[in-house]
Amino acid sequence: MLLSSRMSTTVHARLPDSTHDHIEENPMKHVDPKQTEFAFVFPETPMFSHLITELDTEETLPATRKRDMVSGLRRVSNGLNRAPDEVPADPTWLQPRIVKVAPAALGLSPKSWQNAVSDARSAMAHFGIVKRRHRHIDDLSPAWRTLWERVLASKDKTLSLALPRFVHYLNRVGVAPQEVTQAHADSFLEAIIANEISKSPEVGWINAINAWNLAVTRIENWPQTTLEKPRRQKVYKRADADLPAGFMADLTALMQRMAQPDPFADGEPTRPLRPHTITAYTRQLKRFASELLEAGVPPEEITSVAALCEPKRAEIGLRAMFERNGNEKNKLIAETAALLRNLASKLDLGDDVRKQLAQLAARVSMPKQKGMTRKNRDRLRVLQDDKTLQRLLVMPEKIFAKPAGNTKPYYAALAREDALAVAILLCFPLRIKNIASIHIEQHLQNMGDGRLFLVMNEDDTKTETPIEMELPKDVAKMLKQHLATRAPLLCPKGTVWLFPRRDGMGPITGNALSARLKKRIRVGTGIEMNAHLFRHLAAMIWLDENPGAYEVARRILGHSTSSHTINMYSGLETRSAMDAFGALLAQKKEPQK
Repeated sequence: MLLSSRMSTTVHARLPDSTHDHIEENPMKHVDPKQTEFAFVFPETPMFSHLITELDTEETLPATRKRDMVSGLRRVSNGLNRAPDEVPADPTWLQPRIVKVAPAALGLSPKSWQNAVSDARSAMAHFGIVKRRHRHIDDLSPAWRTLWERVLASKDKTLSLALPRFVHYLNRVGVAPQEVTQAHADSFLEAIIANEISKSPEVGWINAINAWNLAVTRIENWPQTTLEKPRRQKVYKRADADLPAGFMADLTALMQRMAQPDPFADGEPTRPLRPHTITAYTRQLKRFASELLEAGVPPEEITSVAALCEPKRAEIGLRAMFERNGNEKNKLIAETAALLRNLASKLDLGDDVRKQLAQLAARVSMPKQKGMTRKNRDRLRVLQDDKTLQRLLVMPEKIFAKPAGNTKPYYAALAREDALAVAILLCFPLRIKNIASIHIEQHLQNMGDGRLFLVMNEDDTKTETPIEMELPKDVAKMLKQHLATRAPLLCPKGTVWLFPRRDGMGPITGNALSARLKKRIRVGTGIEMNAHLFRHLAAMIWLDENPGAYEVARRILGHSTSSHTINMYSGLETRSAMDAFGALLAQKKEPQK
């Protein structure tokens, strides 16, 4: 949502007349709409430098408050890596940029950064750009105050943290508790978008709606109106019960056959597919059957997996996926077409069918990726700075070294669990699925002399290559300390998984652990780092010191062939190679003795 002309007029109306004269004599920098990044910012929006100048001459505020506001504007500008005259005072422009700032990267604590953002927002509120926040219980009407007192009395933090802004908004716009409708909830989102500068408006709105619906069941006399939030995306995979029964039965039988092939049967695969592959194939085929139903194919035509591979029917489904993706190819479409092509051979559907499916797969195939993605290269480039890399390397031991009592026991144990995962990834860059599924009895071998080995067998790794490594002594110490203190805070005593679900009945999923680590690293170090990037980091560190030594890099990462390692990481050692070449040139320039 753009700053409206009315809001802009409000800004200028709040400034003294002398200010406008000052602007004409010494023009302040405003938004240049010709710049792409400012294309959707209202042209008259003032920059932070404008607000700083006006605060310097503001007589209605105490000196300390003015100082804090100016400091907040400058700190936020610095956090965005811009000068104050390059930062527009527009909430919609600021929010997606501020939310990406990691305080640790600025050398600030989360609280210090939060205070800086709050002071900057207060400056914007002073000039009427955003609304002032009213969060005190005395600001509420008697009806809302009664309900809110019940929320506070319940000591339900889910409600007390997520609901207050929504409740105060409803109170300010004059909506009584029993009058709340979905329209009011939707207008609340619009208000957040116009006034939020540091957090995701959509996330705050969704949290508030979820909390409201919880209050309906938890708080006495709370309005019994259930509010809805729209789906973020349309789901095209139907429930199993909604897919044709014949197709489901045939799919189940086919996957069982591929998981446990009969070695004596003609035409059967000689090697079983791995459980992860079976799960992926099953999910893809169910989704493609759903796509066909969504595209209008009658259910009675989808009687088997082979029915999905009929060329004309396959084209209908692939074309529907293509059109919904804006008439562009993507990885999902390409993988689905390739799976149908491969299944045609396994199902012995005939040469003509296989040929047509191969042609379809070729039309929607994606170019083979060479090396890493640009995003991963950009993130790795940051880690080539020794000081930045150091923050990541010492993060696990810093978390383990924190004295007890500064954090609630559960959150301290959770932080140690995340830190242990990071420490293992740094020295043993496995795929996150393998890290998440470490079984204490199967994968950890204590040699009895202080040495601890992490061992992955053929069945554990993607390339079916066994990998083992002795954990460094500091990591082994962290692991033993964590296992001695984690129960019952994180799992029941005797849990055999190193990174368990909270009921201890199985390991955490790789995706869940990856999401936790990404957040932990960003908050703790300011570095944008996903779990898979640890593998790229290991290759970068090795190749930077040993240009061209791909065979060792292959062994570190557990790749099956050196060609894959070279294709993925060729060029990572360019910096060190160029440094060596530069040193050689400098040597050649020196006069010969």
